[in-house]
Amino acid sequence: MRMELILYFYGAVCVCMILFNICYTLSLRRRAPRMARRMKKLAKVTRGHLALLAGGQQRLPPGEAARLSRLLGRRWNLMAFYRLLQQGFQGQEAARDAYLAQLQPVFLSLAMGYLRREPMQASYFVYVLAQCWPPRLTATEALQQVLLDYLRKDNLYCRLNTMKALCRFGSPAYLVQAVQIQDDGVLVTHEKLVTETLLTYTGDHQQLIAALWDRLDRFTPHTQLAVLNYIRFRSGQWCRQMLALLVQEDRDKETRLAAIRYFGRYPYPPALDHLLAFARDRTPERWAYATVAVAALARYPEPRVVNTLKQALHSGNWYIRSAAAQSLDEQHAEYHQLLDIMAGNDRYAREMITYHLQIRQLRQEEARPE
Repeated sequence: MRMELILYFYGAVCVCMILFNICYTLSLRRRAPRMARRMKKLAKVTRGHLALLAGGQQRLPPGEAARLSRLLGRRWNLMAFYRLLQQGFQGQEAARDAYLAQLQPVFLSLAMGYLRREPMQASYFVYVLAQCWPPRLTATEALQQVLLDYLRKDNLYCRLNTMKALCRFGSPAYLVQAVQIQDDGVLVTHEKLVTETLLTYTGDHQQLIAALWDRLDRFTPHTQLAVLNYIRFRSGQWCRQMLALLVQEDRDKETRLAAIRYFGRYPYPPALDHLLAFARDRTPERWAYATVAVAALARYPEPRVVNTLKQALHSGNWYIRSAAAQSLDEQHAEYHQLLDIMAGNDRYAREMITYHLQIRQLRQEEARPE
């Protein structure tokens, strides 16, 4: 009897899921004609605006701007307008960008209105800005100032979309403020999301990096890591500053590891002795430093580096051994250089380097022409 009740309950759940899917599909079908009508109405309004601008108007008349603001103040019309921008201007991107440049007063009015809406509507508004705003067209200071208030909402999508919109504007001063606001917020944003957002910046990356570096110590270690990863992906011109950060032993562990990874991407001779010291450190609690340093040494093809990597193969930590074997492989170490490892008594070191040598051989065989 108990098993039958479970089966009945399971069947009822399945029926409810089917009914939900049917109702949702019917709802989407009912919305499609309405969305098409909204897009048609907005297309007519847009054509009128384009005609005015083509006729010599420098900007939209205040009455037309206010009318568009009222229309787009309704979320369904905003969705229709977004689709119109995506679909109705194909092959006319220059005309679309010029038109949007004239709508800054409209977007300022909308920003102030959607700021008072519930988080998902506010998030969608800044999403439209992040997707459609012409790259490197700096928005008015008033609009960017309002967007900073969106970052104070306790909604992850709203915060990320706002930062992407500010990245689209290409203004380093406001973007640095945005990073600080999200860092001060109660809601923690994963550092990878912050890094990926900063990578979408459309302005001068060197200017943004300089502005972020000037405020680096004001950020929490969590945000410092995001900023340092962003710098690593965008610029190799900060080696001196990264080295100064690396040698500060009172720095957060993840911050120093980010600096080591930087030198693994951009070889910097003055940093080599520090990397070797980390790689030779056998303190169990500092295995992360050794692992990352050993991986970074792949970009430094020197005899003393090879010797240090061979010593790391004898580490009792699997991650250090794996990183050392990978670095030796990337340096194209030959078999005769590794003969002492292959003929030695350390089975774990021998197996690790043998595995990587076999992988290299397979890659070479696959690369050969038939």
